[in-house]
Order: sequence, then C-alpha cells, then structure tokens
Amino acid sequence: MGRLRAFVKDDIPRVAQLYWQFLQSQKGPYPPGLEAYFQEVFFHNPWFDSSIESLVYEQRQRGVVGFLGIVPRPMSMKGKTIRAAFGSSLVVHPESRSSLAGLSLLAAFMNGRQDLAMTDTANLLSQQIWVAMGGSTSAVYGMQWARPLRPGLYALHAISRFGNGGFSAACGALSKAIGGMVTRTPLASLHRPPEGITEEELEIDTLLHSCPADSSACYSLQPEYSRESLGWLLDFMSRMKAYGTLRKVALRDVTRQLIGWFIYYVKRGGIADVVQVGAAKSRMKTVLDYLFCDASNRGAIGVHGRLEIRYAQELSEARCSFWGSTPLLFRARDPELARLVQHGDTFFSRLDGEWCLKYGARGYGRPNVVLDLANRKESSSEAPERSRPRNSQPSQPLQAR
Repeated sequence: MGRLRAFVKDDIPRVAQLYWQFLQSQKGPYPPGLEAYFQEVFFHNPWFDSSIESLVYEQRQRGVVGFLGIVPRPMSMKGKTIRAAFGSSLVVHPESRSSLAGLSLLAAFMNGRQDLAMTDTANLLSQQIWVAMGGSTSAVYGMQWARPLRPGLYALHAISRFGNGGFSAACGALSKAIGGMVTRTPLASLHRPPEGITEEELEIDTLLHSCPADSSACYSLQPEYSRESLGWLLDFMSRMKAYGTLRKVALRDVTRQLIGWFIYYVKRGGIADVVQVGAAKSRMKTVLDYLFCDASNRGAIGVHGRLEIRYAQELSEARCSFWGSTPLLFRARDPELARLVQHGDTFFSRLDGEWCLKYGARGYGRPNVVLDLANRKESSSEAPERSRPRNSQPSQPLQAR
C-alpha cells in the first residue's frame, strides 16, 4: 500500500535520484545542480501557489517511489484570469509501476484546484492513461515545423537521432570516413533580409507590452505575465541552457518601428529550437528570413519550432516541413474553456508550458556525431561569405552563407 501527499523540500534528494536514474536514464549519482533545480522550479517559481502543489507517492517500505511536478501558470480567458497548471517530470520507480502510484499522481493532478490542467511533453503511455481518465488531447498544439539549414548534416542528425546505440557507433565511424566531405556540405538557400533591418536585444518590457499586440491579442485564451515572472523565466532558460544558448532578438525597420521578434536556443552543429517567434502577419516572412540567417551563422544545421497555425502559409513559403508530435493533454472544468483549447483558440508557445523548464545538465547522453562533424568543418578553412544584409547591426555579422 502507498499514499499520496504533497511534495516537500526534504523529498528533493530522493526525487532527484528517481528523475536522474529513471526519467533521464542516467547511471550514478545525480549532478549537484539538480537539487537546486527542483528547489527553484517547484518551490521558488514566481507563480508558486500553495494550493496547487507538486505531488509524491510514498510506500512504507520503499519511501518515495513516484513524483509529479506541478507548476501553476495564470492565463486570461476573454479578459478573465483563470488558474492553469502544467504537470511535468512524472516518474515512478520501475518496481512500483504495477501499483497505483502513476494513476494516483495523474488523477490527483487532473482533479486539482486549477481551472485547467495541461501537459505538453507526455509519452504515448501517459497520453493513453490521460484520455482513459477523462482528459482530452489537442493535436493542433503538437504540430512542429522544421527548416534544414545544412541538408547533409541535417540528414545525418535525423538518422543518428532515431538510431540505436549500435547505429550511433556506426555513425562515429562514418564521421571519420566523410570528415573531408563535410567541409563541402552545401547550405540550404537562404533569403537575405531586406536592407535597413536592425536587431537589438529583446527587452522584457518590449515583449511584455509591445509584442502581444501583434500576436496573442487575437486569441480568447492566452498566458498572463508580469515583468517579474517573465524576467524570471527568461533568466532561468538562459542559465539552464537546456537546448543550447538562448538568443532573444527584436527587429526594427528604418523608422525604428518594431516589426517582430524571436527567441530561440542555438548550438553549433545542432538543431536550433525556437521558443517563440512573432510579428504582424505581413512582416513574418522578413522575421523568418532573419531568424534562419542568424541560426545559420551560429552554426545550426536546422531550425525546429512549434507550429502556430496562422503562420503556416509563411512557414511553408520559407521551405519548412511539418509533422505531428506530442499533442497537448488537458482537462478543463469549464466546457467553454475546453472548447477554446480544443479548437486552437489559445496562444500557446514553448514559452508557456513545461518544455521551457527542462533541466539543463550538459555532457551526458550519446555522443553528438553531427556536432563532431560540424567542429571538423569549423576547423577547416572558412567558406567565403555569400551574402550579408547591409545596414543591419547584429551583435555578430549576419550572413546567409
């Protein structure tokens, strides 16, 4: 038998070990920074609400064997504030998975005091359990887009990403065989942004007050941020570096008018992950062109992002491809609230869920074959610049190479 209770700070060492060993599939002791991560995300986030707590499942002989992190996130439904909450990091010790631990954790979360319960990173088994327990899914928020920047390396990344351990070793041998060829890997054709576009660091006040007028205002349900909460979140993401180095860019035209912005993670030799991109619909093409050039110049081999349906045409014209991924799982008390989520009338980017709260430990997992190849390329002679937007003022030269 076991019992469900609120997650307390004394549980952190045990939960950190469960997370590291069974959710991250890592051996040995967890990194020192993982305890601080659990402290910050689940006890010291700016939305902390003692009535919506994270949960553990405890058994008499084994102690804590299950955990479900819960982070409240205020949202606005047609101008009225509601309480939403995201579930994350669900983990149960393998020897206790035949018990009611996982079901109890999910049921308690779904029936909690929030108006809207959501999760955006659940695996297939969790999705099936969620639906069986009365929850719903929204596939529209599971659509992803991709823009290859270096097709050869991008293809190798895709192959190694879905290969098994033995195949990864084969990719390592392959890297030695084709190391010279990689230096000549062609770049995808990139459109040079118009002249007169300048970039600057995206400030919190700009994102908070100027950007939503062109993006989230047309949605009935949208996240609510204060300067404090948005500042904490962007700082947390910058420190974690979970998907690379965080870039926050605002773009202005020759009259200094804001035309759009983008926030994304970039890492040399890897995939650039877009957190949020926005602009007036008529200027989205310019913003995307600038984003792809910026990511290419920082060594990314491709760009991925979550699809916002109203920009599907612009993304398609920018040579992006689309695929379905993990759907958004949700449960709403109000049928009207459920309808808004189900029908896509919600502004929901990677900034607004659990995706952005990932732990940022570096240096574990399979070897990055593509990064190794990219580094070989960087150590070789640099290719000449093929195009460079004039009158732009980025922190580093922007060029479509």
